[in-house]
Amino acid sequence: MIFTGNAVAFCAYTVAVIAHETAHARMAALRGYRLGEITLMPYGGVINGGERYSRPDNILIALAGPVFNAVAALLIVALWWLYPSAYAYTLDFCIANAALCVINLLPFYPLDGSRVVYALAKNKLRALKVLRAAGVAGGGALIVYNVISVFYTYNLSAGIMGAFLIYGAVFGTGEESYVHVTRFSPLNKDYKEGVEVRTVMVREDAPLLKLLPMVRRDALTTFIVVDENGTKRAAFDESALEKLCVSEPLTAPVFKALGMKKRTKKP
Repeated sequence: MIFTGNAVAFCAYTVAVIAHETAHARMAALRGYRLGEITLMPYGGVINGGERYSRPDNILIALAGPVFNAVAALLIVALWWLYPSAYAYTLDFCIANAALCVINLLPFYPLDGSRVVYALAKNKLRALKVLRAAGVAGGGALIVYNVISVFYTYNLSAGIMGAFLIYGAVFGTGEESYVHVTRFSPLNKDYKEGVEVRTVMVREDAPLLKLLPMVRRDALTTFIVVDENGTKRAAFDESALEKLCVSEPLTAPVFKALGMKKRTKKP
């Protein structure tokens, strides 16, 4: 794009792609996942391992990127109504976001639309094979269009997009996936080196996300849940925290995750 004089469009698409993947990552973090590795493509990133997520998590993570791009495009269009002069400076970014939204909703593996279809499918193995085949077919169609466009208005981007789509459908690796935070090392203890037994008091409205950094590899932690007055309400260990982090959103307050009602502060 730079060599053909479209450097501004290149920057717009690059920012839109990174923002798209950031939206995926933020939603994944809220659902309790961390990204192992990502391979950036012109349409976004290759993210494998959908079978590792629950159905709601898979759908929410998959749709986060396209939804962000759609909202960004709509906000830019709204900006044009308020400040028409901004049109010339934001057109490329608007088109980039709209294109990424539409393209990623297609049911071609590894595009986000295929994640949604995969999550809803009953036969996961068959669905994955069909979606991968659709990804290869879609990439092939773009390459054919790229060749045909030589006789009209040449579209180099279509050929490049098609090649990367085929690559993502065929050669994506298992490292390009989200892994739940409970699979990380602090929850696995090295008892050979000695493990300290410790107690940490947390307020009932603290989100589960705040408790995870308190878990240490060299210590076995028990959490004491207290109300605003410092009165003990509940207690649980790391194994219980792990189960809560899997079953509840990481943004959920401790009292909600434990199925309790929050106590009001005494006057």
